[in-house]
Amino acid sequence: MSSLVIAPFASVALAADYPASSRAAVEVDPSMAPVADRKPEGYDPVGVPVGSFIFLPSLYLAGGYDSNITASGTNVKDDAVLTVRPAFELKSDWLRHFLSFDGYFQSGSYASYSDADYQNWSLGSRGRLDVTQDFELMGYARYAHLNELPGDDETNTGLTSPLPYDRTTAGVGFRKEFNRLWTTGTFDFRDRDYDNFLDGAPTDQSYRDGQTYQVSGRVGYDISPLTSWFVGGSYYWYDMQDVNYDAEEYDVVTGLKFEPSRLLRGEAYVGYRDWSTDNGYLNGASGVTYGADLNWFVSPLATVTFTALQEVLTSNYIYDGIMGSAVTSNEVGVRLDYELRRNIVLSGWFNYQNQDYEEYPRNDDTYFMGAELRYLINRYATATLNYSYTDFDTNFDNINGAEDYNRSVVTAGITLTY
Repeated sequence: MSSLVIAPFASVALAADYPASSRAAVEVDPSMAPVADRKPEGYDPVGVPVGSFIFLPSLYLAGGYDSNITASGTNVKDDAVLTVRPAFELKSDWLRHFLSFDGYFQSGSYASYSDADYQNWSLGSRGRLDVTQDFELMGYARYAHLNELPGDDETNTGLTSPLPYDRTTAGVGFRKEFNRLWTTGTFDFRDRDYDNFLDGAPTDQSYRDGQTYQVSGRVGYDISPLTSWFVGGSYYWYDMQDVNYDAEEYDVVTGLKFEPSRLLRGEAYVGYRDWSTDNGYLNGASGVTYGADLNWFVSPLATVTFTALQEVLTSNYIYDGIMGSAVTSNEVGVRLDYELRRNIVLSGWFNYQNQDYEEYPRNDDTYFMGAELRYLINRYATATLNYSYTDFDTNFDNINGAEDYNRSVVTAGITLTY
């Protein structure tokens, strides 16, 4: 299931690894940060000075209950799970430029079904070079060992236990301003290598083992101090282990970007996208594309976030002798964050995702709902209580592994920081 994060760069999947710009935010009131991102005075981690860097360690501990750990309609298993996630960040404390190193290890252990246990870890670095006040160079590199869990595979292809894979990502970018005109550009690389066995049986993941390259750029114009209009485009090429999935993709978009203000911030865009395999093995996917990540400040205590994303994925699902398909994914969501007290935040969300298979008449609908209570105990500890519900419906129910299912997950956790 895809992320809804839309970042200032055109690369949705990778842009979160770019460091924040040094450009001063046009902030009307510093206390008007989105409620979910707000840290009251006295609740920020202190960190440990290390020369001109600050070391920020953290430890997340959580216990939970999952009503359907296999994300299945016929092989339903419920279980309790313990999650442990130590992490660190070592970031520069410089007036200009930025450099950070970070990493984490995450373990998920189930009480009854140990074959569902998983371990993830990651190491990475981000940096920014402030060449001039209006010109920045940025970059990142990251290596991670991850597990795809039931219910969060790209196109819900019947995964019933964790599927390990290794992922390497890297990128470089720039931002340049010319008075009211601004430009950004990025180059991103991703390599994924999935395990060849699942539950002791061969699993063919060659359709997504391989490399993805992306070049993106935008040109924007400041209509006002708080609003920019922009045009942009991206070109992708996919070099996969299974050459039938080698593909090219491009998009051209236009939209508006809102700087921090009292009422609205974020961005929204619309445009055209075209995806096609190099040898024509799969049907292509083209048409309107869009994305949005908008914060609406209903009041100083409440923020509503609207998100939207259209993208093309691939699947190796087999039907009627046809193996594989491009999948057009459309997802929209809304989230409310409300500050009950300066250190207590209540959140609720609803997301809807539709995935349409281009090769055959399969169509999937997924509904996500959830709520969270976050309590900032002090600068060293934050407690959370989380509930999420997933309802997956497909018109191919009980055909070649596709199954309708419902799933509820309750988690109580605490994050310790210094």
